[in-house]
Amino acid sequence: MMDFWRGTRVLVAGGSGFVGSHLVARLVEAGARVTATASTDVSLRRFLAPLLDRITPFVGDLADPVHARAALRGQDVVFNVAARVGGIAYNVAHPASLFRDNLEPFLSVIEAARLEGTPRFVVTSSACVYPRDASVPTPEGEGFAGVPEPTNGGYGWAKRMEEYLAEAYHAEFGLDVCVARPVNAYGPHDTFDPERSHVIPSLIRRVLGGENPLRVWGDGTATRSFLYVDDMVRGLILVGERARQVGAINIATDEEISIGDLAQLVVRLGGRDTVIEFDPAKPSGQPRRVCDTALARQAVGFKADVSLEDGLTRTIAWYRQRPRD
Repeated sequence: MMDFWRGTRVLVAGGSGFVGSHLVARLVEAGARVTATASTDVSLRRFLAPLLDRITPFVGDLADPVHARAALRGQDVVFNVAARVGGIAYNVAHPASLFRDNLEPFLSVIEAARLEGTPRFVVTSSACVYPRDASVPTPEGEGFAGVPEPTNGGYGWAKRMEEYLAEAYHAEFGLDVCVARPVNAYGPHDTFDPERSHVIPSLIRRVLGGENPLRVWGDGTATRSFLYVDDMVRGLILVGERARQVGAINIATDEEISIGDLAQLVVRLGGRDTVIEFDPAKPSGQPRRVCDTALARQAVGFKADVSLEDGLTRTIAWYRQRPRD
């Protein structure tokens, strides 16, 4: 990995965010010449301040074609990890906004890649593209089956369109694209905002904040696999380096846990004596979301290393010492 990336000019679109900041750090470590984008100076410095003397920052709106072309000019590889995300409640309330705010910048960035002749373009999709009744473990071939799980509607459709556009740009313009389809990432730098957080940061914030009883949406039986951010970033880099196919590759772990057991695990690791109550009247989302990992192993040599308990332990420790806004 180090030999491939040393001296390579890499743009991380969305480099100041949750996943992007970890990706920037890993690429810098590998010797890449990294440019990281952010929408504001404040967001740029939130997680990237220790790296600013080792990267090229770019502050601008990637939905603006002028800004997008300026950011992509001269880059060898582009990782598009810019995204607006949210948990179930946020997704249900903002389907149009999530679709628009994810697709608009993507359209500008991929068109800029075409115009600038970018040699390699890495799309970060999501397991949210899969339908509610997908097979388990879910193979990549079901990414466009039916419609996305309704509680992921706007975001899931946006990610499907990003994948479609990647393949279309490859077919029409010869753009060298590859698609990573990660599942349920979590870890330090995640979004802990009460309005937008996913299940793991929501549970951590509320358990450590002393909420008792802890009310959990659904009946607790829905299951998920969760991918620690270090594993996700390593998977993205391996896809960018090794993928020789246009179609998506799941970046996931084989470890599966119910939401009820997840809540109990967060309570235990948080060192709290919290009563957990479930609310079956609230949506649980997809009954099971566990992706098939065979293609990732075969095509790019990816296998998740960090167990859920280990990843949660690291995330809880970071949350306790995190910088406050």
